Amino acid sequence: MAMNNLKHSLPPLPPIQGELMLDVYTHRSMLSKAIDEDTVHGNTERLAELGSSVLSMLVVYTLYSEKPMLPAHDLKMRQADMLSDKNIGDWLSLYGLKAKIRCPDRSVLDNPEEARFVFNSYVGAVYTQKGLQEVMNWIGRLVNPSSEPPVAPGESSNNQPAATPPPPPPTYYSQPLPLPPPPPSTAPPPMPSMPPPAPSQGVLAIFNQTCMQRGLTVEWKPEMTGPPHNPRWEVKCIVSGQHRGTGAGRNQKQAKEQAATEAYQYMQATGWGLL
Repeated sequence: MAMNNLKHSLPPLPPIQGELMLDVYTHRSMLSKAIDEDTVHGNTERLAELGSSVLSMLVVYTLYSEKPMLPAHDLKMRQADMLSDKNIGDWLSLYGLKAKIRCPDRSVLDNPEEARFVFNSYVGAVYTQKGLQEVMNWIGRLVNPSSEPPVAPGESSNNQPAATPPPPPPTYYSQPLPLPPPPPSTAPPPMPSMPPPAPSQGVLAIFNQTCMQRGLTVEWKPEMTGPPHNPRWEVKCIVSGQHRGTGAGRNQKQAKEQAATEAYQYMQATGWGLL
């Protein structure tokens, strides 16, 4: 299939947001391999491993759901063909992901192993932020553009979790149950209200969680200056399209943490509104 025709047949790329997007779009050679407990994913190595398993499972499940049913040998062969180095590289280019990766040497992305790592990381990020059915809707149409993707395992047809069985009927006793103790004559003192979490304690995770709970989108805009051996990073925090914090440091994590702290303090002062 010609490249232009293949591009037109691609399903839309599910968007990702926040710190996941920042890490996925940065080549792993520029990121620390240490696990960051303040993030949802830890690091991109973990994200790529998750994405690899999810991608492999959903490709074979899409083929498994086809009618007439495919023999086991054909399932294995078609899954390997679908996840070939060529297909992964084509998807990376056609979706424009290759051009978005921040990398000191862009030619390294021509390596099939690096291309697969980036694509698996993106799949892992979509799964982490959107859930299994969202990835199924995307990958199912990549595998078979002419058919509706199957419902992901464990999901109902309307993309809601499968209903749990009803609880068992109550047990009836021949003797009446004892009455509960009477309420105390005086109400207990109210529990003291907890102060808001200190921004210096895991502010990045707290900030991202609070924005998600309040329906606010977070975008991180990093910029690197200086030589590769001694870089200087500046990261801007954009909350629902508005600049709310800037951080700087010798690595992205440090700059992002500062930007999150500044944005957190600003949003706390304004009551988390968009003025």
